[in-house]
Amino acid sequence: MRKISVFSLLFLLIVQVTVFAADPFRFALFTDIHISVLKPQNAEDLELAIDEVNTNPQVSFVLIAGDNTDLGDTVSLKIAKQLLAKLKVPYYITTGNHDTGQGKIGSVDFIRTFGTDRFSFLANGYKFIGFPTGPVKPNAKGHIKSEELEFVKAELTKLKTTESAFIITHYPLLEGDLDNRMELINLMHTYDVKAVLGGHYHRNAVFNYEGVFGIVNRSTQRAKQPNVGYSIYTVSDSLYVSEKNIGQPEREWLVIPLK
Repeated sequence: MRKISVFSLLFLLIVQVTVFAADPFRFALFTDIHISVLKPQNAEDLELAIDEVNTNPQVSFVLIAGDNTDLGDTVSLKIAKQLLAKLKVPYYITTGNHDTGQGKIGSVDFIRTFGTDRFSFLANGYKFIGFPTGPVKPNAKGHIKSEELEFVKAELTKLKTTESAFIITHYPLLEGDLDNRMELINLMHTYDVKAVLGGHYHRNAVFNYEGVFGIVNRSTQRAKQPNVGYSIYTVSDSLYVSEKNIGQPEREWLVIPLK
């Protein structure tokens, strides 16, 4: 009788752990915020998005996929940081071409302000890896520097057999946008990468990066759009992507199986 009780207890614990590990989770994604001292409306738009996320207890964290400022100037970077500090959940940030002033100097200012321009963390069995893809000189295509590729490879190598990954870049991994995109795509094929999340186009779109899903998200700023908005992701048996306009219900526009 005692052995049966111990066995039953272990079985229940295993079931509980399995159910917990499979629990869905949600996160928000901001991109193309374009904070600028010359465009105060963009800061107002970001504040609206932050305020709404802060009222949503289901959002576990926020990913920020670049172009946080319009010109990459120090004042705008500091404003962006001050606003993002109001989030009640952790946020993870990387750069876009506008943050770096289209070159190397701006990246130094960004790191001085935010402390880093890359991230890697684990959430419910999924690793999220974000890193810069900005041009190395003005008006050039996006580019992934060798040290960033080594960073991504090192983080993917740490994946356990039960874990998968999401990659976060600003640029879409398309031929006209990223000059060495195939280096990253070939690397991703070696591991269980579910999708690449990003921005740059200021609209929702889905692409096929040689067998890996690419999800591009709308800009947080309203600009010429009627509403301030951002993206909400739900991760469970599938990846559910929704556009969330301020004060309106979520509009699901993409579902990708994960199993």
